[in-house]
Amino acid sequence: MPPPEKISFDEMFEASDMTDVVLIVEGKKLNFLSIHSDYFKTLFSANFREGQMKEIEIKEVSYEDFGLLCSSFYPNPQFPNDHTVGKLLEMASRFQVPSVIGIVEYHLLNNSRIGYEKMIWMADEYVMPKLLEKCVNQMNSLEKAKQLKKSPEFNKLSDKTSSLLFRHLLEVV
Repeated sequence: MPPPEKISFDEMFEASDMTDVVLIVEGKKLNFLSIHSDYFKTLFSANFREGQMKEIEIKEVSYEDFGLLCSSFYPNPQFPNDHTVGKLLEMASRFQVPSVIGIVEYHLLNNSRIGYEKMIWMADEYVMPKLLEKCVNQMNSLEKAKQLKKSPEFNKLSDKTSSLLFRHLLEVV
């Protein structure tokens, strides 16, 4: 599947009467509505008085990556695909945007062609309970368990998920 059509982040981040903060990413100003992110709501409420225009520089993130995150929930949202889910989950986790994790989980549950091993790791790492349940239920043979154990994702799984897999496997074999 080809990557999605490129959208203009500059247009997406134009000033509007909804803007409550200006974020600066790689020297570019992004007009932002903090209600979409628990991270930014907390940051702004702790550091600024109401009614002031706020500017905050966001470091250690690229403009493209931040734009990708915001394009998931800004007007005319772009839906995730298998090329973007990894970066979206990383960014949504960092900036506490649970709605994006939910959108990605929906994609992974219904549209993705990502392999089982990577999918179960993402479900575990980014706390996507429906996807985790689906992945655990797919563990239905010793062959599948051996394949998972050989994957690089296996050692990244939490003890809780490993236990769920083990218990499920004991029920089906």
